[in-house]
Amino acid sequence: MTANSEFFSQERGRAPVQKRVCPLVLAGGQSSRMGKDKALLKLSNGRTLLEQAKYVIDGLQPSEGIVMMPTMVSGARPGGIPDRVPDAGPLGGLQAIARHLDSWALPCDALLVLPVDMPLLSSALLHQLCAAGQTVEQVVCIGDVYLPCWLPLNDRCRSYLDAAVTGQVIGSVRALFGYLGCMQLPEPAGDWHLNVNRPEDFQRLLP
Repeated sequence: MTANSEFFSQERGRAPVQKRVCPLVLAGGQSSRMGKDKALLKLSNGRTLLEQAKYVIDGLQPSEGIVMMPTMVSGARPGGIPDRVPDAGPLGGLQAIARHLDSWALPCDALLVLPVDMPLLSSALLHQLCAAGQTVEQVVCIGDVYLPCWLPLNDRCRSYLDAAVTGQVIGSVRALFGYLGCMQLPEPAGDWHLNVNRPEDFQRLLP
């Protein structure tokens, strides 16, 4: 992976390239450490974790040239896209979405991927991912935090996801990013990357 702190100065003045982007909330995990479906946990603002993720996406003001598709949710839940291969982890969710888009002949250049369990993410951070991803052919993430990310949905990505869920290649987000190449944006301070995996994590969010 490579960091590029000079990215924005280098790209200033270039004409934007139009991209069709599908926002995706990864919500297909088993929530084993939480003991119940964490996507349905309700925050102090009255929204569930899943609703909060969609709210952050809805607040995104995309850069010029980016066409936002309707938000999709991975996982076997109402309105969700279930994994085609059980127990394949996050890459199983990504592969199911890629196959779903293909089966419906929905052209998509990139996925904007959010985990359902990061309620402190902001629309501004997602905007940075989109602005960077629009001009490169790599994954874009923030610092050493793999998710959220901009994931180019090209043939290389699709092939890796198909191979990963069948055990032909390493089925990890890190391996996928290493294969595709990754730009790491500067990481802001704060708890924006707090993961709600355990009951004590959720308690930290409550007043």
